[in-house]
Amino acid sequence: MANFTILLACTLTVILFLACVCASAYGDENLPWGVERIRAYCVWDNNRDMTVDDGANAGQAVSIAVIDSGIDYYTDEWGNIHYHPDLSDNVAGGRGFRHWGCVVQERTDHEDFDGHGTHVAGTIAAVDNEIGVIGTAPKTKIYALRYFSHIQQEQALEVAAAINWSVDHGIHIISISLGFAENYSALYNACKNAYERGNLIIAAAGNENSSVCYPARYDCVIAVGAIYSNGARWEWSNFGPELELVAPGVNINSTWLNGGYALDNGTSMAVPHVTAAAALIWSSKIDPEYDFYGDGYWDNIEVRHKLRHLALDLGPTGKDDEYGYGLINAWATNQRPLGDINNDYKVDLKDLFAVAIAYGSYPGHPKWNPNCDINIDNLIDLKDYYIVSKNFGKVDP
Repeated sequence: MANFTILLACTLTVILFLACVCASAYGDENLPWGVERIRAYCVWDNNRDMTVDDGANAGQAVSIAVIDSGIDYYTDEWGNIHYHPDLSDNVAGGRGFRHWGCVVQERTDHEDFDGHGTHVAGTIAAVDNEIGVIGTAPKTKIYALRYFSHIQQEQALEVAAAINWSVDHGIHIISISLGFAENYSALYNACKNAYERGNLIIAAAGNENSSVCYPARYDCVIAVGAIYSNGARWEWSNFGPELELVAPGVNINSTWLNGGYALDNGTSMAVPHVTAAAALIWSSKIDPEYDFYGDGYWDNIEVRHKLRHLALDLGPTGKDDEYGYGLINAWATNQRPLGDINNDYKVDLKDLFAVAIAYGSYPGHPKWNPNCDINIDNLIDLKDYYIVSKNFGKVDP
């Protein structure tokens, strides 16, 4: 603690010699509040110009299966598919899964029938194209896997088939923004097999202000609840001991049908924030602290642990039934090393000075610098300065 105090005193004395200029050029592209709240944009837009920085990690090394109602597209007279303009660069393809005659048939049709899947996809991977919105991981590749049935038992079988397809096609992360009140063995077996094969599965806790639904309730799945922008639990978000993480889920602006955009609420909207945050971790170089197997590569267990470990604790201290481990932190989980707030792969005086300049600030304050809010609690304080000072001198190995 003595060294920490000395570092703080030294850096405060040089503030008078430093200036901090913060600029934002958003143009016609909107940064949704959820992407901002979990500080995902700090990972890939260090200069705040709403453009993904050259060479930045924006999830490009990861594939995600979005098991939902499909993704918005139309087919032209020559049979070519044209996806939503804010998703077209990042949709790698899609399939449909329809229960018919006691079996689930695989189909090519994956066009969205109600907008839900398109909304989820936009929060994950809306591209950096100066229009509409920008996603949490704006260069990750997504596959639209559509279910067809509205009968729960049949729908569960379709979702299970989509999970199995994801495993067979080497998808890293499976995003499921739906849930069932009942447990279906085919769904459980598909999730268990996928997790054991190395897939990370993330699912909605549900919107009934009740117990966590399936498949989020399974141990092999990350259950996600929803919060307001002030960090309070959304009153309809399901809860219980199975809840693992929470994320923004109210008034989320994202892509919609017919090339449009819309606001939506629910744990369904929270899931894609966690999904994309996981993709940013998986797309980064392995962090030795979390390389449990020493193989130099991320796996689903390691990514899951890092999401938990660096989440912002909300509610009662420690894991609880309403917030799980807390709000996902896309920023701290992608610093190389932790405390590298200017993305130059080392923790040095520049990082210490930046925190000292912004010390005491909060969103809306003239000295506010979101990069310095390492634990994303909306206040730059001793906790953030301590993280930088503790890791001072470390470099990306």
